Amino acid sequence: MYMHLKTNNFRLVFITLLFVFSLQNIHGQNTEKKALLSIMTDLESKHNVRFSYATQDVSQISIVPPEESLNLNESLQYLNNITPLIFTEIDNRYITVVRKNNISKYCGRIINSETGDPMEGANIVSQNSRFSTISNSEGYFYLPQSAAGTNFTVSHVGFEQQTLLVDELRSDCLSIMMLPAVDMLEQVYIRALFVKGIDKNTDGALTLSADSFGLLPGQTDNDVLLIAQSLPGVESVDETVSHINIRGGTRDENLILWDNIKMYQSGHFFGLISAYNPDLTKNVTIYKNGSPAKYGEGVSGVIDMRSTNTIAETFRGGAGLNLINTNLFFEIPLSKTMGLQTSARTSINTVLETPVYKTYSERIFQDTEITSVDSSNSTALVSADEDFKFYDFSTKFLWDFSEKDKVRLNFLTMQNSLDFTETINETQSSQTSKLDQNTLVAGASWDRKWDEGIKTSFLGYGSYYLLESINRDIFTTQEQFQENEVLETGIKLDSELQISDRNTIKAGYHFSETGISNTQQVNLPRFLSKDKDVLRSHIIYGGIAYRPSGNNNSVINAGFRVNYFSKFKETFIEPRLSIHQEVGSGFAIEGLGEFKSQTTTQRIDFESDFLGVEKRRWVLVNNDDIPIIKSKQGSVGMVYAKDNWFANAEGFYKSVDGITAASQGFQNQFQFTRDTGGYHVKGVEFSVNRRTPRFSAWLSYLYMINDYEFSNLEPNIFPNNLDIRHTATVAGSYNFKNFKIALGFNYHTGKPNTFPLNGAEIIEVNGEEVIQYDSPNAERLSSYFRTDISAEYIWELSDKVDAKINLAVLNIADTDNTLNIRYVLTTDENGATRVNQVKEVSLGLTPNFAVQVLF
Repeated sequence: MYMHLKTNNFRLVFITLLFVFSLQNIHGQNTEKKALLSIMTDLESKHNVRFSYATQDVSQISIVPPEESLNLNESLQYLNNITPLIFTEIDNRYITVVRKNNISKYCGRIINSETGDPMEGANIVSQNSRFSTISNSEGYFYLPQSAAGTNFTVSHVGFEQQTLLVDELRSDCLSIMMLPAVDMLEQVYIRALFVKGIDKNTDGALTLSADSFGLLPGQTDNDVLLIAQSLPGVESVDETVSHINIRGGTRDENLILWDNIKMYQSGHFFGLISAYNPDLTKNVTIYKNGSPAKYGEGVSGVIDMRSTNTIAETFRGGAGLNLINTNLFFEIPLSKTMGLQTSARTSINTVLETPVYKTYSERIFQDTEITSVDSSNSTALVSADEDFKFYDFSTKFLWDFSEKDKVRLNFLTMQNSLDFTETINETQSSQTSKLDQNTLVAGASWDRKWDEGIKTSFLGYGSYYLLESINRDIFTTQEQFQENEVLETGIKLDSELQISDRNTIKAGYHFSETGISNTQQVNLPRFLSKDKDVLRSHIIYGGIAYRPSGNNNSVINAGFRVNYFSKFKETFIEPRLSIHQEVGSGFAIEGLGEFKSQTTTQRIDFESDFLGVEKRRWVLVNNDDIPIIKSKQGSVGMVYAKDNWFANAEGFYKSVDGITAASQGFQNQFQFTRDTGGYHVKGVEFSVNRRTPRFSAWLSYLYMINDYEFSNLEPNIFPNNLDIRHTATVAGSYNFKNFKIALGFNYHTGKPNTFPLNGAEIIEVNGEEVIQYDSPNAERLSSYFRTDISAEYIWELSDKVDAKINLAVLNIADTDNTLNIRYVLTTDENGATRVNQVKEVSLGLTPNFAVQVLF
């Protein structure tokens, strides 16, 4: 009993001493003063907030810190009580700090209305020039008590100027929302779609804004061509990023513009990666139908990419690395009226071959000469090695030489380069084949705003594309050289007249000269073929944007485009129309329609062209065996946008005439057939989206019937190679503070395929054995399934430096998807001819990791 009491007493004494010692520590901690700046830094880190203050107001103050157990509101109240300062919460992140004897000062905060971000460097000037100031890094500015009763203006480059009365400001800082400097009748948004940064417009377009973008499944950076494929009616049947099919059209039927210049190359790694650096490609507009009259070519769709067009207020940049490439970008203000933007990206496999690079290589080089299992000398032991690299570089010079005049100079170059070396192991003799794909574009533009309602834009540009290869046979001295060269130069003049708050008229002129050459040369047996065509076109267009009620309830855009081709002495008139009519309770009806024509297309001569890697070559129409391609489209839809819900249903019909069999890439009985025809598409798109501030979930579905019609083929009507009947996506994203995560499931039915005739696969024609095929595209490949996930975290290293960390996994279930099957004749060990199946499969499980430092 005594020992038990003694033990308990010892424990009691120990606990008491420990408690007293803790109180002494706490007391000591609470009585020791600390610099207020240091206390505020601790609170910023603890509660994820930011203080806005004048350094001279807080730098000399030291106080006893608030207790650790206090929440943010309690800590601010404590600071209000014991300091000569007022701490005011503007929102859940920003807190202003001003001296109590200055509380009569007027305070405001400048906010970007589109992104919600604070704007630094906005100019605040009184109309009588008695005072002026600029907003700080958090968007705040302060005016003296003496400014009461006067008006002041707020201005910022690229935004509409605002005039306010000083008395409208408050000591707790009025938020002033700055609107981008756009014309009154520019197309407006219906609402954001799926995730932040994707918006549907009243003219039927879909816009992507990289500045304020959310996160999509499988996304490691803001690759605009990958993001585009999340939209209903936009997909890639062969799983590549840049080979986009819009409502059943081929990739060459899309007009792709970079800063208003037509592009003839859109991918790195031969299509697996977009060729456009996402860091400076800020805005993308996509039209599936009803495009404005200023857009020509592209009978299936328009993808209009624009880089940043405003001069940066302060130096901004970033550098990043993922498992495929490294990149950097800079926005440099040279002065108040001049700025420079530049970006660069290059592959890293020359230094380190990552597992992702190897996976991409296996995917893109399958069914090519690089990985072909067929060999004319199968008994020889040959080793092969490929060396592939890519890069892109862009720069833009911006000069606002007056309030009304802006000059822009653009330059972009990109390259894919492949060296393929074969070595005979026994003799160590080797041959290297090469493939290079290059693009070089440049443009100079001058925009002038003549008056409040009149503006013009002039652009002179050049776009150059070169694809060339030399294929050296390891067993002979034969060399085959191939080249596809495109040069387009032109001028564009656009004008806009706003005649009232309801009407805007747009008109313009476009002259272009396009030259395309194709060269093939073989040394043994000696053969040379070179074709070069040039086409000049003169285009005028006009259109009107009309809002009968002066608001967004009714929006009508109508126009026409007149194309004159001097070589053919032919004129085509193309009407365009889009109508948006709100009917109440969140519902609206839309109608879209357009006629279009196209004078460039791509063809495939042989599967072995350009080493079998990049088989498509650009050609010009000749109005004979390659006619001008023409299209007609129409669609009607219903839109619902209300209370965090968005739904859209749209029925459409598209007819395209003038396509050639060579442009479709047939791999069946029509592979070497030369004929012209068309295709007809009809279908329905549906999408529904539920969004909250932190969560978004969506479902999209496309049903489409796509049939060819060739008058000289048998049968003359059969399913299109891109006839994907059912396409569905189910996805969701979640964000919390600096963290985002997205998960998505993609499905589509298999593409049509032609199989050899069962039981009679091989027949003899003119003494040569060939494959006898069944009905064209009568069967289908197995359905496609893929699940992707991605995550993003923004790590704030300091007030001016952030690290963006991304992780994405494509095909997390490692589903084996067959993208294509073709058939070739081979000879077995006994000399017998047999049919060999060549299968192209999708990417398997593919993780990727990216980190980017932004400053």
